[in-house]
Amino acid sequence: MTLPSAPGTSLRRPLRLGAIRSVTLAALAALALVLPAAAQAQDLQTDGSDPNAAPPPPPPMPSAGQPGSATPPPPPGSTQARLQESTDRDTGVGLHFVYLQPEIGIGTASLGTVLPDKDYRSGTGAVLGVGAGFEFIAFQLGARLRYMPTPNFNLMTVGGEFAYQPGSGRFWPRIGLGVGWASANGFKETMCSTWCGAVDVKGVDVSLRAGAQYYVSPHWEIGGDFSLDALFLKRSGINVVDTSYAKDESSTGVAAAVVAHVGYHYP
Repeated sequence: MTLPSAPGTSLRRPLRLGAIRSVTLAALAALALVLPAAAQAQDLQTDGSDPNAAPPPPPPMPSAGQPGSATPPPPPGSTQARLQESTDRDTGVGLHFVYLQPEIGIGTASLGTVLPDKDYRSGTGAVLGVGAGFEFIAFQLGARLRYMPTPNFNLMTVGGEFAYQPGSGRFWPRIGLGVGWASANGFKETMCSTWCGAVDVKGVDVSLRAGAQYYVSPHWEIGGDFSLDALFLKRSGINVVDTSYAKDESSTGVAAAVVAHVGYHYP
């Protein structure tokens, strides 16, 4: 015999099942939100960073003249432009402060009318020299010694030099000006017999030079130069058998040379 159920029992059972289902769905939704956040927090703790720390700084601005830079590039030919070009091209030449340049070549010279005998006033011969000094990018300031032996006399010049070299990379053309002292000696005995040592010719040397140099390594370069010298010479009078040497004589001579050099630049 079946007992009748209490009134309302069949209605409460579906409602109770619906409430349980709603609570279960809400719990699943909460887990779906909490688990990703917990995983992100775990990742931050794993790499040692603080989730509450300030954001990282922005990336550095590009250098002047590069895309995205607010600074315009330096003017072409300026010191900054040469340094930037050397860096960008990575030529390896770098910045130098000291130079040493031994040189060898051929030259010719005329002493003007400072000698009475015109057959011994000019000569051609080898040129040996060396230059050394300080430099900074496009400028050189130093000294140069040259010696030129010829069949009739030996000419030596020594003095200061200033050069401008508007180059970049490995190739550097240059122009220069030199001012110094000039001396001629070693005259032939057929001109002055036994008193050649008494013939004293000296004066001022003003030279112009143009050439180029090519760097084969960061410190070594090879190059060539052409120079043209004005020689303002004077000969003191001497009391010898030949009376043409008795009085003082002044004259302007000229010398020209073509030389090749090897240069070392430091650092």
